[in-house]
Amino acid sequence: MTVLESFLKYVSYETTAQDERSNSCSNDKMLVLANEMLEELQALKPDEISINRFGVIDCKFHGDESKDSVAFLAHMDTSPSASDKDVKARIIDYKGGDIELKSGLILSEKEFTSLKQGVGHKLVVTDGNTLLGGDDKAGMAIIMTSLREALKKKDHRPLEIIFTTDEEIGADAKHISMEIVNSKYGYTIDGGDYRGLSIESFTAYGMDIHTMGKSIHPGYAKDKLVNASTVLIEFIDSLPKFLRPEHTDKREPFYHLCGIKGNEDESEANMIIRSFDEVECKELISIAELSARRINDRLGYEALSLDVYEQYHNMKQVLDKHPEILKEAEEVYKEVGIPYGYEAIRGGTTGSQLSFMGLPTPNLGTGDYNCHGRFEYVDVYEMEKMCEVVTRLMTR
Repeated sequence: MTVLESFLKYVSYETTAQDERSNSCSNDKMLVLANEMLEELQALKPDEISINRFGVIDCKFHGDESKDSVAFLAHMDTSPSASDKDVKARIIDYKGGDIELKSGLILSEKEFTSLKQGVGHKLVVTDGNTLLGGDDKAGMAIIMTSLREALKKKDHRPLEIIFTTDEEIGADAKHISMEIVNSKYGYTIDGGDYRGLSIESFTAYGMDIHTMGKSIHPGYAKDKLVNASTVLIEFIDSLPKFLRPEHTDKREPFYHLCGIKGNEDESEANMIIRSFDEVECKELISIAELSARRINDRLGYEALSLDVYEQYHNMKQVLDKHPEILKEAEEVYKEVGIPYGYEAIRGGTTGSQLSFMGLPTPNLGTGDYNCHGRFEYVDVYEMEKMCEVVTRLMTR
């Protein structure tokens, strides 16, 4: 089975992440794909294999035990930002220019400039109604294709394959049964330009906002009504508007509004705060807390409350202590002939958490672009080149 065939098979499974649950993955449909992956891995005759209550698979091939064991990870879930129900992937021979996904929906070469490097390649695109699922089913396909090739060599290093659930809601690392992980380090194969070797991620905090109003009939509300939804909007507008994702790039931080609901009496919202720098993240939190205090002072009671919590931290803090991992990856990229570069991820990977849990884990790209939406596409050439990279990492 080619990497493209595996990819098309995996994206046919619906695996949208939903609200986190304490004793299982967030969507039972993930378990259908998890069981399929269990069967595929069992067919390769592993030395150890398990699946836990979250649907996380840990599969080990002992290999040459004089070498360090290395883990390769990808996640089975897709983003809740767009549907992955009935994905209808299309393969096109890309010759340049715009791609019409459906009537009125254009994957524009001018807007999505990464398309230019795909000229002459096969691209897999959506039909304009769903996301594609390359994040991270491209990573799954690359790992499985590479694994089949690596296992042909009896002296391959000890390998640990981990397929996770709920990465898109930041829960997958804590779903991994770390007591059975025996690798010295790992690689996530998770999205982006295939030339990107990522050792740096955002530091991430979540912020839940709750407002309590004073609901009065609007006909008699003068000097009495405090509209909880209006208070919430005032708070959101008090944060620097140019520190929103749509206005930021490169190493710039942001506040992002993820969801909002409510009425005159009570409302709530969820935001995330992102920065590559821990101190800067704390400063953004302080600005939000100051705004909340000022609003409450003006209203004369605690109309607005914030719950701020850690999500993950910049993995560079850990990976800088393990230059040998980066040296290994650099050597393989050179052998394969890929002009790699270090990329700071404007987001997080499973490795952002695992690196602080004792498993240093940089990220490698897959050739998946514009993830989390209908403009997502995967470059087949880049997936194939990454199979060469991962196979070599598995057999060093």
